[in-house]
Amino acid sequence: RKKFNSNGSTKCFMKWLPDQRGRHANPEYGDRKYPCIKCYATIDAPFEEVCSFLSNSDTMPTYNELVIDHRDIEEITPHSKICWSQCPQILFIKSRDFVTFCHLKWKRDGTQVVVNQACDHEDMPGVHEEKEGNTCRAFALRGANFIQRDPKNPDKTRFAILAHADPGGGLPEWTVKTAVNAVAPIEPFKLFHNINSQIIAAGPSPPRAEMVSSLSGRSARPGGLSQLGYACFWPNGGGLKEGFLHHEQQQHHQHDDSNLDQLDENLEHLDDDESSDKQQGP
Repeated sequence: RKKFNSNGSTKCFMKWLPDQRGRHANPEYGDRKYPCIKCYATIDAPFEEVCSFLSNSDTMPTYNELVIDHRDIEEITPHSKICWSQCPQILFIKSRDFVTFCHLKWKRDGTQVVVNQACDHEDMPGVHEEKEGNTCRAFALRGANFIQRDPKNPDKTRFAILAHADPGGGLPEWTVKTAVNAVAPIEPFKLFHNINSQIIAAGPSPPRAEMVSSLSGRSARPGGLSQLGYACFWPNGGGLKEGFLHHEQQQHHQHDDSNLDQLDENLEHLDDDESSDKQQGP
């Protein structure tokens, strides 16, 4: 663990929480709890470099070993899409696939926000029980990523993530806890270590042509990233600027966007009380 966090710049905490998706939660499992990871990290590279690197799908294999395949299923709006991804076998939990809704937003202070929620899609039906030869469906229940310029050092970038996941397959709780307790003290630290080292190794990004979004209220800045359960990229921009709601969205997506706005606000202001979180790793 110290190999991936030698300077202590990454801090991770874990809680076990029930599915927070309301009416979208699986009623069969009631109040069953799933692991929720909260991490804070500092990347030794400028904000623009970090955003550019993470928005490039070609760089994903260099930092995220937990996504081995991915593709977009449907673009909902220029700033939201439904994605499919697959993870490898992790310890004794066989390979899983995910279908996840992802949403890109830029806050007024320049912070990039990517929120996600597990969903279903008719083009990618899931297998919900482990069967020989089939990949079982898991769920990136809800999560968020906040990427912002370090206010104390313009050459560094602050990163905060929240990831709440259900491995699916109807596994016994003791099995899930055994796997999570083995993986959680290592994988989040490895993720940020890989991001940091790969950005530094890549060096400055080539000059990027200034792009002007053709859609009012959209940012031309590149955004997106990959985590366990999804890989969503907007290399040419398209993220929604905070405080803007397109007229078409008001007619067709008002309910979903209002829920997402509430989601990223709730996630951003999570209680940081370490006494109720179990710190992971060094």
